[in-house]
Amino acid sequence: MDFFEQGLLSLGAVCERSWHDRLEVLAEGDGARLWRKEGELFSGELNFRDSGAAETQDPQVEVFPGCPLTFQLVEALWHRLLAHSRVCLSTGIGVKAPSPEVADKLWQAQFGTRAGWQTTPFVPVWAFSVVAAVRCEVQAIDQSWSSHRLAFTLPEGERDSSLEFTLDQMSPLDPVGEKPAWPTLDLAKVSAWIGRALSTELAPELTKIKERQELFLRRELSRIDEYFEHYARELSERLGWQRKEESIKRQADRLDATRAEHHRRRTDQIERHTIHLLSHVDALLTVAEPGFLTKVSWRTGREERIVPALFVPRTRRWHSRELATRDSKTKE
Repeated sequence: MDFFEQGLLSLGAVCERSWHDRLEVLAEGDGARLWRKEGELFSGELNFRDSGAAETQDPQVEVFPGCPLTFQLVEALWHRLLAHSRVCLSTGIGVKAPSPEVADKLWQAQFGTRAGWQTTPFVPVWAFSVVAAVRCEVQAIDQSWSSHRLAFTLPEGERDSSLEFTLDQMSPLDPVGEKPAWPTLDLAKVSAWIGRALSTELAPELTKIKERQELFLRRELSRIDEYFEHYARELSERLGWQRKEESIKRQADRLDATRAEHHRRRTDQIERHTIHLLSHVDALLTVAEPGFLTKVSWRTGREERIVPALFVPRTRRWHSRELATRDSKTKE
């Protein structure tokens, strides 16, 4: 109810709580378009139902988990905001660097023990991440929607779950001194990162949907196969009784048409039971925060390895494009 009241007020509507679960709304323009396509005046009372209540009687004025009104309000609010924005989580990059012992311990926990591990002096830099607000639509027998906040480090695209959960508690600040050199987003890469993250998050739900779809599909295909196989067998028997060439051709054409229709019906059912996963990226937020750039070296046998690496104090994690690329190739 807080979200609806604040959201509608930001769209210019007048709201008043008439009861603990009811909200009176008077809206026009953008606010009224949730109910009136032309933005004409809307006056009504919204009823906020419990998740365990009976099925809705009027989805236009009843609000419940996953209801269409919620997503329509979100879309209306996003249309008033920038599709891509930037924010700093610190006034500057002068954060204290980790001690060599702490840096070594965190590196070993993340990448494993390295013989002769050491770093060059830490250089303060801006570390960047991108956060995506994504709505996901699953089109199946039962249509469902879900909302996701997905964060990835730049430029590697490593998932940053910490930023996803703590972003609401972080306050944007105006940087003092050295300003961030904001990176240009590679939207193709961001799209791929979002796709992989959604596949992971939705895997349990999609497994259940797939099992239900397959059950219904097998039932429909069995019904279609039984009908057309019986009909084709009957036509084949009739074809064996014919003696005239014209009658034989007519029955053969009917048999061919039956087989074609059988194939068409099967294809139609498979398409009807196909699961479609559609993602809608509503907004992208590029985040800048303090980090430390260094070069990490260690020995592998007689060979010395040197890789550039970035340490982010907020997450206490290391980021190395070279190691991330090598690990990705190893997995493949």
